[in-house]
Amino acid sequence: MTSADDAAVLALNIAAEGLVEPLGPDRLDWLRLIAAHAAVVDLDDEVAAFVLTFAPGSAHDSLDFQWFAGTYVDRFLHLDRIVVAEPHRRKGIATAVYRAVERSAKPFDRLVCGIRSDPPDVAGLAFHAGRDFVEVGKLRRPDGTTTALCSKELTD
Repeated sequence: MTSADDAAVLALNIAAEGLVEPLGPDRLDWLRLIAAHAAVVDLDDEVAAFVLTFAPGSAHDSLDFQWFAGTYVDRFLHLDRIVVAEPHRRKGIATAVYRAVERSAKPFDRLVCGIRSDPPDVAGLAFHAGRDFVEVGKLRRPDGTTTALCSKELTD
């Protein structure tokens, strides 16, 4: 992900708001700098998806990341967000990205993420359950929503 991708990434994030935290240009710049992974998926010269992950010790300030850091200390890779453009959903992009991220997360023992559970992100919860993520906690957010904190143990 480079600054040339900013407009497309911000537009995808806006389309997914409510499922992911809001993201503005300055925050995107900062997150890209501190991320373990800040990548886009290009299809036909169009940004079809993006992903942001964070390793333990990063300066990431999200509530999810802070909970996982307090729980797993340094044995996790946090998948902060993945957003796939509507026309490209259900085509295997998220699965391919998750496979790549899971491979890179093996030194940390587990891949973790938060999924909105109240009101529920039904598709997100089902996708993660199908990838062997299990709920390890819940986080009540200031806006009144609840996030299921999920973890997938990674084995060889």
